[in-house]
Amino acid sequence: MTEDETIAVFYEKFSVGQVYLSASGALSFAYDPRWLATRGNFPLSLTLPLRRGRFEEEIILPWLANLLPEEEQLAALSRALGLSTSDALALLREIGGDTAGAISIGEPSVRNDWTYESLQDHYGKPTESQALARHFEDLGKRPFLAGEDGVRLSLAGGQKKTALTVLNEDGKPKLGLPQPGDRLAIPKNGAPSTVIIKPDNPRLPGIAENEAYCLTLAGLIGISVAECTILEADGRKALAVARYDRSLRKDGSLRRLHQEDFAQANGIYPGQKYEQGTIPGLDMARLLQTGDHLPPAGALALLDQMIFNILVANTDAHAKNYSVLLGNGLSMAPLYDVSSVLHWDHVNQYHAQKIAGKRRKPADIAPRHWNEIAHSAGLNASALRRRTGEIIDAMVAHRVEATERISSLAGATPEMVEHVAQLVEGNALRVGGRLSGLDGD
Repeated sequence: MTEDETIAVFYEKFSVGQVYLSASGALSFAYDPRWLATRGNFPLSLTLPLRRGRFEEEIILPWLANLLPEEEQLAALSRALGLSTSDALALLREIGGDTAGAISIGEPSVRNDWTYESLQDHYGKPTESQALARHFEDLGKRPFLAGEDGVRLSLAGGQKKTALTVLNEDGKPKLGLPQPGDRLAIPKNGAPSTVIIKPDNPRLPGIAENEAYCLTLAGLIGISVAECTILEADGRKALAVARYDRSLRKDGSLRRLHQEDFAQANGIYPGQKYEQGTIPGLDMARLLQTGDHLPPAGALALLDQMIFNILVANTDAHAKNYSVLLGNGLSMAPLYDVSSVLHWDHVNQYHAQKIAGKRRKPADIAPRHWNEIAHSAGLNASALRRRTGEIIDAMVAHRVEATERISSLAGATPEMVEHVAQLVEGNALRVGGRLSGLDGD
């Protein structure tokens, strides 16, 4: 790269701004003046408000890094592309056509160029189930089909997953989960994906049922959630999650909605998504104070998500598992990536954020800890405890319906669903039984 080389950031065909690379290798970003003057524009991030001038590397680089996968997936992606895992900009230049939110990196997303290739056609398989299973085999070696002609996809996180588009019987892209007669397809040439699919994981048996149950339960009690279901894939199973950052225009074409996760919103790197070790991460107070940017309804939605994550023992509720929608005003994104750790005693049992100054397991949560959470974030402690009790009551009231819904899905194991439901309810009732007590540390 030369000193003068820039990489453009687009919303569809519109230039949002430029990422600049200095002779020393430092990055910076500036909005396109035309974007600043465009009606209906939006900021890339809470850390990148709409204004003239340069944003330096310490602001733009964490935002870029959080668009990439992590850990083994990042390593596999880098190997497939022949690039360094630390070169976020170069990686996104290759795969940043369809990311979380509405932005594409390096190339515009022009609707007339969008194409979709069905999984069955791509792999030459007679059934959707066989094609999906074959696709899963690619994920470890070539995440998101990196290097495939016309494919430029990226999803954040360390878990193996894929982004696909649901096509209806007429071959047109649609929103929502796949239904009988629909087909799954690979989006190409800047086309938006509409569904995220996460295959089963032998290290986490029952993960599909676990997450499907938790999200369904949350939705039944009134929390906005990402719609999900379980898919069969030639003897395997997977969780399919409809993308909430996609919508339909009046003409039926897909439209991306901009969003960012709380790591991006707080200007921290993916490695800081947990509050652990000696690296400063997103603590509980800062997590809840991110809601200060939102209207009251959004701040309350964030509070409900945090409470629910604690009640189901979702210890993986880190900074990247909360998001905010930035287009057409600010709002809290639906709840996603929720599962109960209680089913797996071999994985980390500590909550992602310290609670009352210490790392704590689900069984550690006592009444005074809710008070500490409230005080650290400037909230009313009694109101927080009261809302927690309301959510617990709603979880118990809807447990049977949530269990029946997930158990009835093709590919689900009813015994697994019931076991998760028992663990979740037990944890919630334990917390509820102590809310008015005097338990200490």
